Amino acid sequence: MTLSVITQDEVLTVRVYKQYSGYAWANNYEVQATQDISNPATSLEYLALRLRELEVNLYFSFVIIDRITISTYVPDSQPYNPNTLAVFPLSAPGTRNPSSDPLPLEMCLFVRRNSVFGRDGRLLYRGCLTEEEVTTSALRPILVPATRTSFQNFITNWSTVGLGAEWRFVLASGTPIPTDIRPVTNLQVVEKVVVKKFNNRYYRRRP
Repeated sequence: MTLSVITQDEVLTVRVYKQYSGYAWANNYEVQATQDISNPATSLEYLALRLRELEVNLYFSFVIIDRITISTYVPDSQPYNPNTLAVFPLSAPGTRNPSSDPLPLEMCLFVRRNSVFGRDGRLLYRGCLTEEEVTTSALRPILVPATRTSFQNFITNWSTVGLGAEWRFVLASGTPIPTDIRPVTNLQVVEKVVVKKFNNRYYRRRP
């Protein structure tokens, strides 16, 4: 499989890389083609721009959306095949301006990727929260209700267009090709704030 020919139901991996003051991190998404892609170059650029639109509106202006990479689900081949990877440089700052002191990068906005069957997927966004947007309940950090509503309203409005007609979010697992693919029904902002070490490594619960 390459990105030069994308057929219906093929799954791709998208990574959105962020930077702030010497720190760098990424969020991973899995997307599936809902139809044969007649013009992969144009369609992949559109996919990258839709995810840019999602993320710049979650982040503060001091966080830079550095680049987006889109690759085949199958790991890099040997020898390396450049047609399995597309890179879209952005250097786009977030659009939000903090109204109080930002919280550390370890304090993450938690968004569920809901699916009809199986475990939900999880997205953790660093660099999105301020002190006034978080409170505590039972000694645990949670979002202020107005903050949760604001994030959810934005994501819901963004989802009216989402990834466009040619793509959809999925939860995919299996090696080296996905053997279990579950459509994501919606993105749900969770009240709980997740505290995640910055050097936490990616962990897949099952192959």
